Amino acid sequence: MPRLTEQEKQEILRYIEADKPLPDKFRFLLFADKREVELVWNGKTSEVSNIVLPFQVIRGVGAALG
Repeated sequence: MPRLTEQEKQEILRYIEADKPLPDKFRFLLFADKREVELVWNGKTSEVSNIVLPFQVIRGVGAALG
């Protein structure tokens, strides 16, 4: 793990004490070995939903040559 400056440590503590998420710069400094990608957008929830869809049958009609 890379060494953090005293200023960075104090800033991280302020975020933790305020119960706020850490900015990405700290997340990557603290967890450099774990690289994950996530799509984030306003209104995104962590709720998982399963949808059952019927299979679609595609039928083709072939013409015989001859």
